[in-house]
Amino acid sequence: MLRQGLRFLVVGGFNTAVTYAIYCVLVIWWHPQLAWFAVFVLGLGMGFVLHTRVVFAAELAPRKALGYLFAQLCSYAFCSAAIHAGMTWAGLGPRVAAGVAITLNIPFAFVMARLVLADRAPAADVGRMP
Repeated sequence: MLRQGLRFLVVGGFNTAVTYAIYCVLVIWWHPQLAWFAVFVLGLGMGFVLHTRVVFAAELAPRKALGYLFAQLCSYAFCSAAIHAGMTWAGLGPRVAAGVAITLNIPFAFVMARLVLADRAPAADVGRMP
């Protein structure tokens, strides 16, 4: 699981860097919100494929895509709540609160992604020695 965690961090960092770079180019011609939406959707698709195949070495499936979308929405809600709490109760500025929220979200996002993306052994194989 440690290797999966490290791959999760690398893939997430790669996805973030690529989509941010694309955003920086798109925003030259597009409204910032349109550019952000475009890279958000691109990042969801790229994140789903890379997390499924590279991090968890699992098969792609439509059901997993829906689970991944749900996991990302949960992460968004978690980060939004953490930013609000950090700013309201801890007196943090918005940038620091976001940094704390992202850091706190990493293990949460990993567990959620692992639950929805990792392949499971068939029920008949559970508990059987290889």
